[in-house]
Amino acid sequence: MFQKILGAIVGAVVAFAVVTAWQAGIHLVSPPPADMNWRDAEAVAAFMAAMPAWKYAVVIVGYGVAAFVGGWIAAVVAKDRSWPTGVPAGLLIMATFANVYSLPHPVWFPAAAILTILAGGWFSSRIGRKPA
Repeated sequence: MFQKILGAIVGAVVAFAVVTAWQAGIHLVSPPPADMNWRDAEAVAAFMAAMPAWKYAVVIVGYGVAAFVGGWIAAVVAKDRSWPTGVPAGLLIMATFANVYSLPHPVWFPAAAILTILAGGWFSSRIGRKPA
């Protein structure tokens, strides 16, 4: 049981690291304005409202990749592809709800993000280690 819990924790940490790295990569490829004040909620909301749809789509792909990689790592560490593989995806979905609640997003974003996270988590449970 300890190994399953450890797998879930490690998988979740890896999933959130992938999201962080993915979004940092997006900012490298298409940087925000140099004078952007990330602590000003109105400035962030205006920036996100002006953001093109392709950036949102790339963010969503990153969520799916993070769910997949986090779930796969969870399965490898836990030596089981049952519930530990779902923990990273579940936490990413909760983080997506918090993100959508706190910042303006296009109407299609939440559903697309959740479906992509679920798909990534499901695929990771299919290729991870066999159930013990």
